Amino acid sequence: MVRAADATFDYHGALVVVETENNEIVLIHPLGGPDHSPASLPSDPCLNGEEPQIAAIRIVKEKTGLDVEISREFTTFIQEGTPTGTMCAHGYVATVTGGELLADGPEGAARPIQSMSCPPFSSANCNRRTLEEYLRQRHADER
Repeated sequence: MVRAADATFDYHGALVVVETENNEIVLIHPLGGPDHSPASLPSDPCLNGEEPQIAAIRIVKEKTGLDVEISREFTTFIQEGTPTGTMCAHGYVATVTGGELLADGPEGAARPIQSMSCPPFSSANCNRRTLEEYLRQRHADER
């Protein structure tokens, strides 16, 4: 894992894999996303001065309607070339503690799907990279 003190970046961002009781993960489906890559993890830059873990909880609530508890941070990496500069990306696993899925959230519908049947991602490479690392670790844990 990258330590923020060891890298140069413009801001922190949080990307969240929300696990449900039914072995699913929650994805958002941004409006206007192309048919060939319609999904994204709940993710966004942290607000100025906001801790990434706190941002992760806020982002999930805003984009999915769900209340979550962070289980762990499973990856941290530097993502260059985002629309707002270089991000120190923090990938978290969260579990649902309440709330209701938004059918029409700020970035489209939030829907649970089986984690092994994820559609391609529409957003930045950091979403794809975060999900791939989550699935790699999950697969290793299942052995």
